[in-house]
Amino acid sequence: MGGMAKREPWSEIHRRLSARDEDRLSATDLDALADALFWLDRPLESAEMWHRAYLAHMERDERAEATMAAWRAFYEHLQIGERAVASGWLARMRDLAADAPGSLEAGYVALAEASWAHVGGDAEMALGPCREAVATGSERDDPNLTALAIETQGRLLIELGEVAQGLGLLDAAMLSVLGEDLDPLFEGWIYCELLSTCRDLADLERASEWTRAAMRWCDTLAEGRVYAGICRVHQVELDCLHGDWSRAEEGITRACADLLAVDPRYAGEAHYVAGELHRLRGEYDAAESAYRRAHELGRNPQPGLALLWLSRGQVASALAALRESSVCGEGPPIHRAQSLAALVAAELQGGGPERARTALASLTEVTDDNDSSYLRAIEAHCQGSVLAAEDRPEQGLTALRTARRLFTELGMPRETAEVGLLLGQLAHRVGDIDGALLELEASRATFARLGAAPNLATADSLLAGPAADRHGLSERELEVLDLVARGRTDREIAAVLVISEHTVARHVSNIRTKLGVSTRAAATAYAYTHGLLHE
Repeated sequence: MGGMAKREPWSEIHRRLSARDEDRLSATDLDALADALFWLDRPLESAEMWHRAYLAHMERDERAEATMAAWRAFYEHLQIGERAVASGWLARMRDLAADAPGSLEAGYVALAEASWAHVGGDAEMALGPCREAVATGSERDDPNLTALAIETQGRLLIELGEVAQGLGLLDAAMLSVLGEDLDPLFEGWIYCELLSTCRDLADLERASEWTRAAMRWCDTLAEGRVYAGICRVHQVELDCLHGDWSRAEEGITRACADLLAVDPRYAGEAHYVAGELHRLRGEYDAAESAYRRAHELGRNPQPGLALLWLSRGQVASALAALRESSVCGEGPPIHRAQSLAALVAAELQGGGPERARTALASLTEVTDDNDSSYLRAIEAHCQGSVLAAEDRPEQGLTALRTARRLFTELGMPRETAEVGLLLGQLAHRVGDIDGALLELEASRATFARLGAAPNLATADSLLAGPAADRHGLSERELEVLDLVARGRTDREIAAVLVISEHTVARHVSNIRTKLGVSTRAAATAYAYTHGLLHE
């Protein structure tokens, strides 16, 4: 990192070299100009300049330098999605490396071979050349190649199921970033790949630690917005989870603007995170706009958009989106877990406890396959919600206490308070009135501090009308009872609430059991007598 301060600004390099006649630029000048264009967020021009640099080096029979120019051109084209062109550059590198076995350049070509195999979907095949690159970098005392190859090997091992070993290699690569004078290209490259991997694995403790280091590095960048923008998106996600929403708002506004200006592919994730922040605050129109913009930019807007629909009472739309196998069954562990948790919530509103438990079983499989405190907290929260819907309050309290402990340890105030709301309701159900009030008031205070308007409204509603006044009925059962009292049939109730007639019948049966009555008419009379109906 110390090398950053010694470098001439990239904009100055570009200004100085661009002012010269093309025929006066040496091959080394072309290298510098191509690198400057990369850092100034002009990848297409950078790729073209690396081509010119390659030709200039070949004309002078500088094969090692030509190989490295080809290496940069390969990755430029790979990153902008031009795989056919990247393949051509890889072929040229292979030819050059064949004449220099064991050279440093051959090690860089091996790393390109690993990347190519990985992009093609064969992580196992990529391991061989990646290990070759690690060995060459170490033997030739090149910290850039060594660190990047170690980081790449770590990601490959994680993908192949060797998570602990892979994470150890990622940490080793990060120590090189922090303690050695790597080129900025490699520092930024390793930061971005590592943070994405930690996030995908839901390893939030590691992600938080390395994100802080990444943002300190970004602060040293006077120019170039892609690396800083991507790191900032990771920081905003963590800020949202840790309750620092003011800083998150400032960061995501900047990240959206920066990434949209230089690389729309990365801007989709930024807009999705913006949607999440708006949704949590209850700014639903702004949230929907952000999710839809993320979708336009190629980022799947789920599960955030479905949760927004759920908050607006569009249960059928949320269920349709979340029940689609591609939403909950694909992607990294964190996406699958968050999507399945959203499905559990939607099923509890519109599908019933049985379908919610099926979704919970899938969530448990994801959690069992990944050692993550965050995923375990999500699962315990969902388990407590399902148990509450199944009228098993004692078991639900046990699961929810586990969820609260884990969320608290992770420093996630909103999630902790959400669990507290349900803990309060279940405590009331088992007769612990004082405990219920304690939970609800603590949760309300957190929501008020965060500015979580939807959660705050729920807490106020629960405190204004304690669960005991509901006579053991859930929110959904109260809605069904209200429609029963208005003389609606099961079919009509199903249409209004967008649930099945079978689910309505089960709710009616549960209502009669909880109220201790045997008929719909008796349930209606009980509701009027005890003030259970809406105004």
